[in-house]
Amino acid sequence: MTKAKSWSERSAITLAESPWKQRLLYFLAGAIFTSICGFIQFKWMDIVPYAAFDQQPAWLKGTKGLVGWLPWIALAAVIVFRFMKGRHIHAGFYFLGTAAPFAILLGSLFLGPSLGDYRHRQSFDAALWRNQEKVEQDTKWPPRLCMVDDLLQKHQFKGMDREQVVALIGEPDKTEYFRDWDFVYLLGPERGLFGIDSEWLVFRYDNQKKVTEYKIVRD
Repeated sequence: MTKAKSWSERSAITLAESPWKQRLLYFLAGAIFTSICGFIQFKWMDIVPYAAFDQQPAWLKGTKGLVGWLPWIALAAVIVFRFMKGRHIHAGFYFLGTAAPFAILLGSLFLGPSLGDYRHRQSFDAALWRNQEKVEQDTKWPPRLCMVDDLLQKHQFKGMDREQVVALIGEPDKTEYFRDWDFVYLLGPERGLFGIDSEWLVFRYDNQKKVTEYKIVRD
């Protein structure tokens, strides 16, 4: 009578018969291990019993550095096993799994600001534009910053006179910035990955007090 195979034996046979499942496991192993190491590094100051990094002994600082290198050390080990044990060691998929968290992190850094900008966009509201400072707002996404793209898309300012501009978006802000422009409106913090400046909507008029140029600038 044939002895029934155990769950572990059946699983091993299934994996052996399914190369794509093996590849998926290698990919997940690389991604999970790298994510765990990254999480430990990110939460390092919450894990160790020291208030500042400079207070940590050298061996603890070295341990933090080692944690950062562990995903690549593990990858090197997998590559060595690949040459020793053969093609059933899927080093390429382990590498893809190891690289995946870094790709996601970089993607969020570079695409995150653009997605945030798109998510916060709203239709132009003249009353809200004029009274931005009087309403409760998200300091990172004030109303003008969220509405300016819709404003510029719906209204062609070139050729308008000063009265028409003021009727639409109110009197310009008083500022020492951009003195070579005639009208200046503060929008809010600079959008983008390194938002360290502010964005402004500026206008220039000709001798007939008609708009000749307007654009968004950064200080």
